Amino acid sequence: MNYKYLFGVFLFACIGLGLLQSCSKVTEEIDPGSFGYDYFPVATGKSWTYMSDSVIIRSSGLRRDTLRSFIREEIGERYKDAEGKDVYKVFRSFRKKDTDAWQSLNTWTVQIDQNRAIRTEENLKFIKLIFPFSKGMRWDGNAFIDTDIRVQAGDENIQPYKNWKYRIENTEAEITFKGQKTKALKVNLVSDTSIIDLRNVTEFYGKGVGLIRKEMTIFDTDNSKPTAPWSVKAQKGFTHTLTLIDFK
Repeated sequence: MNYKYLFGVFLFACIGLGLLQSCSKVTEEIDPGSFGYDYFPVATGKSWTYMSDSVIIRSSGLRRDTLRSFIREEIGERYKDAEGKDVYKVFRSFRKKDTDAWQSLNTWTVQIDQNRAIRTEENLKFIKLIFPFSKGMRWDGNAFIDTDIRVQAGDENIQPYKNWKYRIENTEAEITFKGQKTKALKVNLVSDTSIIDLRNVTEFYGKGVGLIRKEMTIFDTDNSKPTAPWSVKAQKGFTHTLTLIDFK
């Protein structure tokens, strides 16, 4: 009898059993609280009120319109989509001044789909966050949309969604909320520039709060003023900032 062979089989079996036992030890129940879902809270009745500031470029850069308004988002009822997954309606309202009555604007949707936070805005489906997240993590947040799509910006059409590469830039970014410094998750959706265009979009999320601030800069130019700053040479596009002022 080949004892060396039997010993080898026995040793291999012991190692395999040891690996199985090791695996069983690390396969423990994971605390959902560690995934980061509380940075993107979703529940019927929650609401957020933002101050919206925009600068829209018109007339090939000769005119700039500055706009301020207020936007409220409230999560409505939950329903099942075609795949049987939970989706929540997001009722959006606006007013020009904080003393005006709210006016209905539109309805978007939001859902937590396994390890993703998905938000549909104007029929465009974005993967806003992934869970669990860590600093430096990247993903294709525009996987569901046609990145060549054109949107109206002032009196021009523009392609805002090209070359977006979502990345967790900082998990402990400092941001001011209600006059106080607070820690936030900083997500850079795009940071891309060339001689004819500039795309820069960043979002900040607070734990237990959700989106605290969003900063967008979308500019195009014909490069007729190559050395001028973008604030001067931009011929179409916009800047847009959302700042949270209240949430419930």
